Amino acid sequence: MGNEVFNESHPYQYNVFKSEPKPGESGILVRQESVNTLVRDNYIGRHTPIDCVEYYMEKRPNSNFLGTREYNPTTKKYGKYIWKSWAQIYDLSKLFLYGITKFNLCPEISVDKEKNEKMRFLGFYSRTREEWMVGSLGCQLDSITIVTIYDTLGINSIEYILNQTELTAMLVESNNLEMILKMKELNKLGHTKDIIYIRCNEEKPNLEETIEKLKKLGLNIFSYDTIIETGKKCVEEKDNEILNKKYKKITDQDIFLICYTSGTTDNPKGVMICGRSLQLTPNFMYIVGYHLTGDDIMLSFLPYAHLMEHMLFSINLVFGTQTGYYTGDTNRLLDDVQELKPTYFCAVPRVYEKLYHLIMEGINKKGALYKKLFNKALDIKLYNYKKYGKLNHALFDTIFFNKIKNLFGGRVNYLLSGSAAMKGDMIQKLKVMVCCPFVQGYGQTEGAGTSFLNSMYDTCVGTIGGIENSSEVKLVDLPEFNYLSTDVNPDTGALEPRGEICIRGNFFKGYFKNKEETNRIVDKDGWLHSGDVGTILTQNGNAIKIIDRVKNLFKLSQGEYVAPDKVQNVLIGSKYINQIYLDGQSQYNYAVALIYPELKECIDFLKENKKMGDVDYDAMNYKDLFRNKIMEDEIVKDCDKVGRKLGLKGFELPKKLRIICEPFSVENNLMTPTLKLKPGNIRLKYKDELNRLYTEK
Repeated sequence: MGNEVFNESHPYQYNVFKSEPKPGESGILVRQESVNTLVRDNYIGRHTPIDCVEYYMEKRPNSNFLGTREYNPTTKKYGKYIWKSWAQIYDLSKLFLYGITKFNLCPEISVDKEKNEKMRFLGFYSRTREEWMVGSLGCQLDSITIVTIYDTLGINSIEYILNQTELTAMLVESNNLEMILKMKELNKLGHTKDIIYIRCNEEKPNLEETIEKLKKLGLNIFSYDTIIETGKKCVEEKDNEILNKKYKKITDQDIFLICYTSGTTDNPKGVMICGRSLQLTPNFMYIVGYHLTGDDIMLSFLPYAHLMEHMLFSINLVFGTQTGYYTGDTNRLLDDVQELKPTYFCAVPRVYEKLYHLIMEGINKKGALYKKLFNKALDIKLYNYKKYGKLNHALFDTIFFNKIKNLFGGRVNYLLSGSAAMKGDMIQKLKVMVCCPFVQGYGQTEGAGTSFLNSMYDTCVGTIGGIENSSEVKLVDLPEFNYLSTDVNPDTGALEPRGEICIRGNFFKGYFKNKEETNRIVDKDGWLHSGDVGTILTQNGNAIKIIDRVKNLFKLSQGEYVAPDKVQNVLIGSKYINQIYLDGQSQYNYAVALIYPELKECIDFLKENKKMGDVDYDAMNYKDLFRNKIMEDEIVKDCDKVGRKLGLKGFELPKKLRIICEPFSVENNLMTPTLKLKPGNIRLKYKDELNRLYTEK
């Protein structure tokens, strides 16, 4: 990777209008190469995941494909990565299929009696790992649809998925068997009767006892190894009934995956993804400068139950790159990175934020002089990048930044973030710290992965870049919120349409058994209404910028609407705020907030001039900040300063707030697995504190 990303045609041209605007909506935007027709093919001309594997099995069968770290059960330590080739994984996939066929698993299930439509399902309830993908590819060889189940879903959500699909068989990681047992005891396992379990390196001590209990309750229990060995036996014994069976490999239009949305409020919805959809994303990567090869390596640790990781794996499949799996614990992530030494790294903002804070904490510990020199070097690199597009500096990289790059393994050429918005200044700093391009993608499960992506040649931040070349986009007016396609930039006078982002082309095939919700989100002309509000930056290459969220608004008593996502994304820029939840109710004329703080920044503020008297400030923790009026007043003031500087109106800013002691997370069910806040759950958990904020003077 070179040290320049600057493009002479800057600002980068993302989209072009292929039609004139209509009343109530903008013109339609596409990529330049998609003006006449949307792209329907990919880099290698293969349109399903299993087709891509077969392509590389033919081209270079013995090159590395999937890697897993070896584990020593005696020392309980992980070693080097052990790799399997394209041919080995393909063979294992066939053996998996033979095994489940021999045991008569995954029977046909009627999903639409009127149309006499039947499908076959296998539920996947496991973290991301090699066996997950072997099972997936095996299913694709006989049109068995994969149904994803998040590790962190509660009993009721899992029960809903099992009842809606009526699936009878599941592939389950052994550490999830206790949940299966609990659900069976509560009679919440639906039609499920067959469990294939995958062994873990660090298993719970009562595994065998749990398995025996499941058997006594009438479930058929198979180990993954048993399924593979059964497949091998079919081959060795030339079991013609199995080997010569007419298997039906998935086509590009078949539903190979039902990815259940995690949901912030209601029951999860089953998003149906066809074989072709995910295989078109790699075109997009190539266009914006990501030229991957078989020598590139990615660390896979985000859940396969989330479409983002499926999309990333599809990129690997089309470009023929290598995928190394993490060891199952995000606390070991940096250790996995050091061992794997990936060439490109993909994560959600929360992971990058943790890494960024880890870096800055390390800098602070080196003393005031080192910190001052580091910040000066960082400022110079940021200036060089913004002006010349240069990411490297011969002197400063040697002294400071190569050490940071080594945190990512030392070989990383690309950084990619998705799933949620990320602070622009943090992106710019990480770019020059790690000395490589860093771009953001935007998409949703219904959009079949990434619909928009920044170019690595664009030195600006704050946008989601352009639409993929297999789709088109337009903005639709939202007059009730004063977002119109005729809006102009008040500073420049240039037309900058605003409205709801609508996409047509490459997206999902509807919600499983939920036509009403499908018709609500996809209109009669085939446009997917995203629920996000965007603006077209006509003076910046027609890049799209997210500015609001239609589906997540509250109205204050004076009639003003507030978009909490927009406000939260701005106020996270306060030095005191690590996480923020903004709340509003129609009977009050102001908003309030819950704040999970940046502990060090808060302590530094209180420590200055001993604002709390003679206390041991260095020993303070989060509990000491709970209902700390001095600190809460300071954060309110800082929110006002940060918010007004970036254009927020007074009614959008919190007038009161409460510091909380526990972060919002997937584990406490206050965030979805895609790291979006769950407003309903947050309101329920902090009901008393929110009521206190509204009622106290």
